[in-house]
Amino acid sequence: MNQAPEGLTYETKIFSFLIEMPEFEIKTISFAKDAVIVVQNANNPGLFFIIRSGRVRIDSEHMAVDHDLAYYNPGDSFGLVSAMTEHKYLVSLFADTDVELYQIPIQVLGSYLKQNKDLAMKILHLYSKELRALQRHLSNANKPADRDFHPEKLLYNAKTYLSWKKPNYAGYALKTYLDWGILQDISGEMEEAKALVKENNLKYVKPEWKNGKAVLRADEVLFIESENSDDIYIIIEGSVKLFSIVRGNEYVIDILTSGEIFGEMSLIDNAPRMASAVTDSDSLILKVSAENLFESVGDSLLQKIFESIARRIWFSHQRLVILKIKIPVIRLYAYLYNSIRNQDIRLRKRNDFNPDAEHVFTMTFEELCSLCAIYKIKRESVQDFFRDSNIVIGKGTITVKNRKRLEDRLGTYRTREGQIANILD
Repeated sequence: MNQAPEGLTYETKIFSFLIEMPEFEIKTISFAKDAVIVVQNANNPGLFFIIRSGRVRIDSEHMAVDHDLAYYNPGDSFGLVSAMTEHKYLVSLFADTDVELYQIPIQVLGSYLKQNKDLAMKILHLYSKELRALQRHLSNANKPADRDFHPEKLLYNAKTYLSWKKPNYAGYALKTYLDWGILQDISGEMEEAKALVKENNLKYVKPEWKNGKAVLRADEVLFIESENSDDIYIIIEGSVKLFSIVRGNEYVIDILTSGEIFGEMSLIDNAPRMASAVTDSDSLILKVSAENLFESVGDSLLQKIFESIARRIWFSHQRLVILKIKIPVIRLYAYLYNSIRNQDIRLRKRNDFNPDAEHVFTMTFEELCSLCAIYKIKRESVQDFFRDSNIVIGKGTITVKNRKRLEDRLGTYRTREGQIANILD
């Protein structure tokens, strides 16, 4: 696709793009001050929006304490999550001033952003910020209120990993801690870290990266919670698990598959990592910097990267809803139900389903409990789950035989087009 000639305005470049893609129509639409732009839970017909002028006010319970995400300004965008997941809008939006928007069909997003690197980076920054805010809310729901992330925590992390019998995690954390500590005045803690390395015979061998790519075996560390690093990763083949430490246990945030991006939150403020990333299977990983991200991928992979972020934002919203469920067994059912929809989104399936199709998840019951923030649960509290003939708990797998029967188990928590919602709320 030809680039618009240099010197053209932002608007002219957009409509030059339209001429080259006549099957899709990009429009400019206007809203007067205080007008409703989007209503929460309304359908998105597959459109993505960029703010040309004015300011848009965000109304969302999850953003209420995050003032940086109270408004969208010129160059900001919205509609990605609902368009790509075929679900309803997650927030309501209002025109805080007179507003003009570019309305773009989602089908051309990858191609369009490939031509507009600065805009693509701004959009990635915005959605990474939203995802970080959601993960912070998830953390607050599951961790002590004073929980924070900084390099000093790496020593504590290493001790926790040793208690999990994960010497490779501990070796990585301690090496990272010692490298950081050289520049700090923490001699006492440094000696403790060195002693742990020696006592446990810990070693860490860095992956061999060739042209930004590495072939990794399962359970290899890419980065650790609380370390300072700014690389961005894309999964070419395989899968990666994102997790954090919660009350001494592993809390799984997500399991990502081919075409998905992670580590992108380093784009925001160079803050320490909020989670750890390890390969969940043998994998081929691409490592890039923020500066060359968009030169390193093609249109289709760029489209998939934004689809990945959209899915993760949607799933994080759903996990916040699920964590409000007080009954542990219903929380387990709700997580599995949304995990099926999560699989559908990854495979780009529409939100219609065969209720008789089996769905297999590669996880143990303990891992499912971790995903639902359920710890040290008594078996009798979830005995209905174990007795359910629709659920098969195997060695490292959980199988749902029938999606409709799973939905029926949700009780007062019914579904709204693939999402969990409490009819009493």
